Amino acid sequence: MKTFSLIILAIGCAAVLFYGNQYWEERTSPSAPENQSANEEGTDTEATETADYETLIENWPAEAKASFRKALKEGTPYRLALVGSSALGEGENGWAEQVKDKLESTFDGKLEVEIYAYDTTSIDFVNGEDAEEVLNSDPDLVLLEPFALSDNSNLVGSENNHESIQIFKRKLNEQNEEAVLMLQPTHPIVGATYYPKQIEELQAFAEEQNISYLDHWTSWPEEDDLSAYLVESQETPNDEGHEVWAKYLLEYFIADEE
Repeated sequence: MKTFSLIILAIGCAAVLFYGNQYWEERTSPSAPENQSANEEGTDTEATETADYETLIENWPAEAKASFRKALKEGTPYRLALVGSSALGEGENGWAEQVKDKLESTFDGKLEVEIYAYDTTSIDFVNGEDAEEVLNSDPDLVLLEPFALSDNSNLVGSENNHESIQIFKRKLNEQNEEAVLMLQPTHPIVGATYYPKQIEELQAFAEEQNISYLDHWTSWPEEDDLSAYLVESQETPNDEGHEVWAKYLLEYFIADEE
């Protein structure tokens, strides 16, 4: 009888262990599909987000697209520096500030924009602390307005202007070989003869050096109507001129901008 009782007890213990194990497996097994679903959802969201940005950066140079994708994948903000003369404008009405605000809001923190405006020539810029300030920010992309109008006013020729650009580009790529330089002219002015030729030479130089050149002059009115878009001294655009300039750049940097 005692032996029989021990057998019954052993069978009972085994049954308890078996059903307990089955219960535990049922409780814990759903976690795997949940994690899998979360991972799949995260992957889908990331893919959708990347596709959305691909649409926005459609106009960018290939190198800039590649470095932006890399920053997006690594989860680090992409740094764009807007660099040039006082023609960048001051305050919220300046084209640079308009571009900064719109880009940062459109790219929702994935793109950071810094503005660097200097009252100087291309030679003094590249050989002084101003260029170092820009480089110390470690930009991924630099849109440079290379002080063309300032150079014209201070009798700095195209050759020196172009040499200054090359020096800056070399310094930029020594610091970050993946960094991209883009060029744009200063605003057009009324009654100039040599200055438009300098701008033509700047564009030709950019093409020769395989540097992307944003020709916003195509968006400005003809010379007869141009004075309405500039301050009296013509050193900078007025509010209307800054709006023209900003609109051109935003339509470039945001491919679906209207």
